[in-house]
Amino acid sequence: MKVIFNYKKDYRTKEPSAIALGTFDGIHLGHRRLIKELMEKKAEYGYQTIVYTFINHPLQLLMPGKEPSNILLLRERIQEFKKLGIDVLVLNSFDYSFSQQSPDEFITQLTQSIPVKTLIVGFNFRFGHKAAGDVDYLKKISEKANFDLICVPPVKKNNQIVSSSLIRKRVMDGSVAKAAHLLTRPYYIRGKVIHGFGRGKELGFPTANLSFSSKKVLPKNGVYLTRCKLQNKFYWGLTNVGMNPTFLNDIIQIETFLLDFCKDIYGENLEIQFIDWIREEKHFETPQDLSYQIKKDWIKAKKLIYKDYSLC
Repeated sequence: MKVIFNYKKDYRTKEPSAIALGTFDGIHLGHRRLIKELMEKKAEYGYQTIVYTFINHPLQLLMPGKEPSNILLLRERIQEFKKLGIDVLVLNSFDYSFSQQSPDEFITQLTQSIPVKTLIVGFNFRFGHKAAGDVDYLKKISEKANFDLICVPPVKKNNQIVSSSLIRKRVMDGSVAKAAHLLTRPYYIRGKVIHGFGRGKELGFPTANLSFSSKKVLPKNGVYLTRCKLQNKFYWGLTNVGMNPTFLNDIIQIETFLLDFCKDIYGENLEIQFIDWIREEKHFETPQDLSYQIKKDWIKAKKLIYKDYSLC
């Protein structure tokens, strides 16, 4: 896959292309329907497949400080698109000049730079200055600009439209198993293992403390069954997200006890995949009470693994 950081808006190609437009935060079930349409056009006509999207979320410019947390960071989105077999990923900077383009200006620039044969968008796609462009506009302009338009209808799960907003809500309320169904994979957070306070080791349950991006969506405070990727191997874990109230911490931490694991992994890269909810975060009167609860959590986690996730 070729990755184009299109800061100067000067990407050009002579290859007849099928293009999917959108923000693609999360690359969830709905987004994958657009990618499926791309691949079908490639199989049928041999078109080059292009995802035309943004480096930054548009709301970062339009509503500074109110942009949503990321389901996927930029490098993670690039990796996910690569897995999907896209030919070209065009990453545009959503800056002031981009935000001021009229729908006509955007389509003119796109079609003059790329031989667009098929344009693929979601049912609620909006673009151009003040979101003046929509699917109805594209239907009218497609004949004039000589491209086919595919508008992908809403993808639903349990009678709800799959969206990045819904996935964020699921993650933030601790419903990580439901979020995974919408994403087609577990929600994950990556980072380096750093030194913590060493309290887990004192309790007999040494934990890996994760340094993580503040831009990622954080699951609700609590304890989770997780699957952890370390040096291309997978391990089951118990992960606590929160303030660790027993020890009166004042910052959110992500700490993971890896089941049946005893190696020193400080400085290693760790991916934590959130599989299922175990319990709320609690305050315990003594460290011994906390240690007893972790043993109970471990038992519950193993039951979940053997009952529901034995094939993971």
